[in-house]
Parts: sequence; C-alpha cells; structure tokens
Amino acid sequence: MFDKSLSKLRSLVIHQVGNKLKDEELRLSSSDSGLDEPTMSLVWDYISSAFKTPDFYQFTHPVDLEMNNVFEIAKDVFLSPSSFVGKSAQLAKLLYDVSDHPQIKKGDLIVIYFDQLKFGEVQGEAIGVFKSEKKQGFLFTEEKNSIIDLYSYKGISPSKVDKACLIFNQDQEEGFQVLSIDNLNKGEDAKFWFDDFLKLKLRSTQFSQTSELISLTKSFIEQDLQSEVPLDREEQFGLIHKSKEYFDNEEQFDQEEYSLEVFEDAEVADRFREYVKTKDTQGLELNQGFEISAEAVKKKQSVFKSILKLDKNFHIYVHGNREMIERGVDEDGRKFYKLFYEEEN
Repeated sequence: MFDKSLSKLRSLVIHQVGNKLKDEELRLSSSDSGLDEPTMSLVWDYISSAFKTPDFYQFTHPVDLEMNNVFEIAKDVFLSPSSFVGKSAQLAKLLYDVSDHPQIKKGDLIVIYFDQLKFGEVQGEAIGVFKSEKKQGFLFTEEKNSIIDLYSYKGISPSKVDKACLIFNQDQEEGFQVLSIDNLNKGEDAKFWFDDFLKLKLRSTQFSQTSELISLTKSFIEQDLQSEVPLDREEQFGLIHKSKEYFDNEEQFDQEEYSLEVFEDAEVADRFREYVKTKDTQGLELNQGFEISAEAVKKKQSVFKSILKLDKNFHIYVHGNREMIERGVDEDGRKFYKLFYEEEN
C-alpha cells in the first residue's frame, strides 16, 4: 500500500515512555536522530509492515475537536514543521500522562515527520507515531584477533510493529485522515491507544462499511438469530454463503435488498436491519447504500469460512453451498454428514 518512491522522510525522534503509575521515567530526546542509509532502509521496512488494510480513522472529542490534544499537536506541526522536535516531546508527555494502568508497558516512542507519504490513494505530509514495547533478541558476529565471536542484543524488530498511527495532513476540519493499529491488544484492551491517547473513531468509508457489514452479518447469524431461532450448523453455513455471494457479485450495497436476499423471511430481514442499526456505534451509516469494497471482501474471506468440529476426530472447513452437505443419523444412532463434490484436488 505504501509507495516509497513518492515518499520522503524528513525527521525522526525517539523518546522513552515509562509507566507513570509505576514511577517509571519519561526520557525525552532534545534533537532528532541521525539516520544512515542502512538504518533508513530498515525504518521504511518497519513503517510499511505496520498497516495492511486501509482502515482510516479521524480524531474526535465528545465536546470539541480542538480539545483533542494529539489533533492540536499534529495541526501545529503541519503549520510549522520546524516545531516538530518540541511537539514530538509533547506527544510523549501526553502518552506518559495516560500510561497510568498497571498493564501498560514502557517502551520507545518513535515520532516521524514526512514531507511526503503515499498510502494507497492518500498522499501528503504526514506524522508517524510508533510505540515499541516488546524487544526482540538478535544475534550478531564479530571478528577479533582471528576469532569470530557470537553476541546477542535486544532491539526493535523492523517487521513487528506494536502500536502505531499515521496522521495525514488531509481533511483537517474532520479530524485528519489517520491510520492506526495496536497489534498487542485487541477489543477492550486496545482502548488505551485508540481512546485514551489518540481519541479516534473509525471513518465511514467503502472499506469500513463493507468490512463491518460482513462481520455483523456473521455475528447476527451465529449469536443474535441463533439465540431465538436455533439453526443447524449447515443452515448457518447456507446464510453465510448467501452473504458471500452477494458481496462477491454486487457492486452496490442496498440494505433492504441484501437482508431479503440473505434471510428471505421479511421478519428476519427487518430484525437484521434493526440489529445493524443498534450495532453501528461508530456512525458508519451502514443503513445507507454504498459501493462495495472488493478489497474489504477479500480481506474478510475468513469470515465466510465455517468449521464443523466433530468430536475430536474431524474438522471440516465449509466455504460454500449448504446444498452440498447432508446431515443424518444411521440405524445405530450415529450422527453423520454426507458431503457432495464434483472434483478432488
């Protein structure tokens, strides 16, 4: 997704942010870090390994966007790039102030200013904020007096990013275009990075809308619908397969058309639309029509895969048509599945 040839890194600063609750230190650099060419190459590897999907966010605040401190710092840097080093220290102080939970780990905060950065269709000035919490062991050799010795050290892996965000100088009035990930924590545990420090909300884009609708369809089938109208596993697979066919074959999403095509029963379709409405907590406008993102459909293929776990003997991965599966019980009371296929690969 990154285009290195159309990107230019100007400055990089590293600060060390401890856990405030544990009285760990906040150590601030007074100037940016000089980078030689080999190190610069690894830094680019580090940056490009962080973001695999175009899940864009925007800064937000419950009262006023200008009360979001990270947003204000980014705005100041874009207005005056010469202030970058000092502003990066302010970011480190903000992170330190919210690092007041015993589970939060100390780490290196790498702050980068780009004169130009291109990610997919988004391009422009950008600020990168990366926090490295887990150090990885490395081996290296050194020759001295005709002896080659082996040593080890712990450092930052250029292929394993812990927490990161990229702030593009686009759509400032709406809270900028922001990419963000937390590879160490998921769900509630990721709120420290997304909510406490950055204060982000997911942007309503074709990618995020498509991705969220696919996930909500599966959760509705396997949890909400299942709790009231128990479905056999192959019935669940059939509904998920209909969802897959819709996203594979259509270019434009229409919620009413989709819900009726997948669930057929009008009452269940209405219930699904209400379910989506209550689950759209990030304001993605999922009840609106939108263009289906082929990239999101590709990224969510695992959602469409269903697994039959039969005792401890078999795991059957089901990707498609429920008509190719038949369930029954033999004369001895043993349950079985009959699978139909045309080719064996």
